[in-house]
Amino acid sequence: MDKAAPAGWYSDPAGTGGFRYWDGAAWSDQSAVSKIPKPKRHIAAKIGIVAGIFIAVAPIIVAFVGSLGSNVSMFDESSGSGAAIFLVFMTVPLGFAVAAIGAGIGTFLQWRERSR
Repeated sequence: MDKAAPAGWYSDPAGTGGFRYWDGAAWSDQSAVSKIPKPKRHIAAKIGIVAGIFIAVAPIIVAFVGSLGSNVSMFDESSGSGAAIFLVFMTVPLGFAVAAIGAGIGTFLQWRERSR
């Protein structure tokens, strides 16, 4: 570092990936980490997101697997299996809503912990 440089935090000249303080004449003895640790998600958020994805995806899989053994499409309402596609169209938005609520709860809990 050029000695004419103003005091401040600069990339560590030792190449550690962190930062080291330059006081205008010499480097500090300790370096600072370059990455801020990511906050962990709360279990409530994880459960809500997983439950929402399950609610959204499970009926699609059940309707698809249920129509594999027969010659009837899950979209065919004349055979009574049209209810499966109705179920899919109703539960997919519900699943995504549950996942969004779970993510929102987790975000709120993280915000509340940081503001304490």
